[in-house]
Amino acid sequence: MASATPLKDIDEQFLQCCICMEQLKEPKILPCLHRYCQVCLKGLTKEGAKKIQCVTCRAQHTLPKDGINGLKTDFNTKNIIEFIQLQDSVKGDPLRDCIHCKKKLKASAFCFKCNDFLCKTCHEFHASSSMFKDHHPHIFSLSEAEAANLTVQKLSSLKEAPRCQAHPGKLSELCCTTCNNLPICMPCTYGEHKGHDLTEVASLAKIQREMLRGKVADSMQYKEKAYQMQKEMRKNKEKLDLNVEKHKAQIRRDTEVESMKEEIRKVEEELKIKQTEIEGKMEAKRSQRKECLEKEMKKLGEEYELACEEERRYAEASLKKLRVESKRKTDRLEAGLRFMNDGIKKMLTLLKTQKDKQARKIKELSNHFDGLVKRFETVTTTVDCIGAAENAWADVQCIPDVCRAIDLLSEDVKEGSQRLGNPSAVKARGLSPAVTVNCKDRMSRYVESVIDMKNVMPQWETSDITGNEDDSIAIIGQASQYQAHLIIINLRGDVLQQKVISASDPFWSPKCSFLTQYQIALICDGDKLGIYDMRDQSLKLAMMKYIIRDWPSDQRVCSVTTDRTKGHITVGCKGRNVHVFNNELKHIRSITLPAGIERAYDIAVHESDLLVCDTYNDKAFAVTVHGTVSQVKYEFTKPPIEGSVMWPERVCTDQNGYVYMLWGVFGCGALIVQYSKDGGQIVMMKEVELDGIQDVRSMTSVRTRQGEKLLLKEWKPSQIDVYGLV
Repeated sequence: MASATPLKDIDEQFLQCCICMEQLKEPKILPCLHRYCQVCLKGLTKEGAKKIQCVTCRAQHTLPKDGINGLKTDFNTKNIIEFIQLQDSVKGDPLRDCIHCKKKLKASAFCFKCNDFLCKTCHEFHASSSMFKDHHPHIFSLSEAEAANLTVQKLSSLKEAPRCQAHPGKLSELCCTTCNNLPICMPCTYGEHKGHDLTEVASLAKIQREMLRGKVADSMQYKEKAYQMQKEMRKNKEKLDLNVEKHKAQIRRDTEVESMKEEIRKVEEELKIKQTEIEGKMEAKRSQRKECLEKEMKKLGEEYELACEEERRYAEASLKKLRVESKRKTDRLEAGLRFMNDGIKKMLTLLKTQKDKQARKIKELSNHFDGLVKRFETVTTTVDCIGAAENAWADVQCIPDVCRAIDLLSEDVKEGSQRLGNPSAVKARGLSPAVTVNCKDRMSRYVESVIDMKNVMPQWETSDITGNEDDSIAIIGQASQYQAHLIIINLRGDVLQQKVISASDPFWSPKCSFLTQYQIALICDGDKLGIYDMRDQSLKLAMMKYIIRDWPSDQRVCSVTTDRTKGHITVGCKGRNVHVFNNELKHIRSITLPAGIERAYDIAVHESDLLVCDTYNDKAFAVTVHGTVSQVKYEFTKPPIEGSVMWPERVCTDQNGYVYMLWGVFGCGALIVQYSKDGGQIVMMKEVELDGIQDVRSMTSVRTRQGEKLLLKEWKPSQIDVYGLV
């Protein structure tokens, strides 16, 4: 603690009331060491109030029985203010009434015992006469009134002991520690304070100073920590702004809006070119036919008209098909563009929400630590003032409160550091925790193994995957625009069989599902159903219009699953129709899905129910089927992801009846969700990071010699991720 602090070094704000913004009048000190005018504090509280809130640090304090009057007076601050007022009163050498001679002369000194001014003659008599011997220590020469020449210690020595509150005419001689170090006179020792712990003020002040030194030393580590946390808050604010800008830039880079617009323009240009080519070919054939028929006009007239009509119908059909295909592709790209724009808006909104939330948290923490720093500065100024004054009476009054304030401040710093965390972190998406249910988590949370496919299908696109009990895996997808591929591999990635399938409609992805140990049911071209036999590598394909009567020309198949127990093949279509076939490709029955389901993008048989992924409506259902009639049994719960667009991609089951569903999340990858056996609860969720927005994955469960596994295959990357199921 400082030994001598000049009054000029004390900040004017330290002597200013934060309520009236004027110099303190009868300063009262709160337990948090903040000082206010007694009158201002009374204006803040209602009569009979038991608590008061500090306007500076917002701390709540319990008032004494006497209310505001019972709060301790800050003697050190009061002494400094009285001296400053004394300085102001003698500026310009005004004439003053002398307390002795009663003449109006220039003041030479001020006696703090008499509490009045002395002229030069009376000052010399007052300072030399034995009559005023007890006044000598309290006489102050006005020539020393400059703050630069006067210290807090010297000012404190001029003041006499405080008056007893019970006997204002007597000076206090002892301190009652039972009554919170209350100054009392000798008559009080056998009166109200009889039997209390009474202590001589000098010895008590010495003990209190030693305790203060220890408390100040202990608080230094917390003081440094508070300043460091204040700096951390500023750094976290800067990191938050950088993180937000980084994620905004990443979102813009991940989108391919301009490339999709360019692709739409290319499709439209391609339509015009092909239309021109077809019309040119048609005109050339007409001319050629006309030249031949002109030679035998009479004989071949009817044949000429018939041929022209056939050519015209063929050209119109080709143009119609081309327009439909081009429109379908254009609509699909435009829908994807709208979907992407909506996703970007939602992601930016979510990012802004997270930034505002984290900014509010940083502001709250910053305000908290700013308050702690201000409280440390208040404690430091108070301690310096107490150390410089060496006023025993003030020490025994203030030091216990200062120590309690330091302890409370240290605890607040500890609590604040625990709340700090990492407020600068933001995420482009929010994944809520999975709903906890009373079920066993069957899926391993990490990839158990990886099947390398680099040398098998380096550039091929994968649209579906299915597994068999003999460790064989079937993968189907597009090898080129007019070729589909079917590959059979084992768990090591070795190719067992490979089949190339001619395809005329590249817009509809092929799908497959094991029907028996050696047979695989598959769909392709949007209107073909087939069975591939691994024993002789034969493929039996049939067009749907030849299997089902009145098959609509615009109907397309988009999913396939099998029931190995019954030997049935179930095919989902674009729309609400589902068709069931036997292992000879004979049509058994057609089922109409309930209203509200627009497209069976992926399906799976689950006991007697049919599980349907309706990507068009971003929903998934379990449907009960009775003959040709169906009804919704329940709708699967969507994963609880805040502010994200998601849709069901794939669904499969394991041998214990648990359901696994692959949900696509726009711009954020995908989720594998395990549902309970009845499908009503989410058991667990596994987040899967994807390389791009269009990086759709295929998923299937398979029983192997090492136990049941869950396989996950990306659209193009050449590997299969294997998860264990227990």
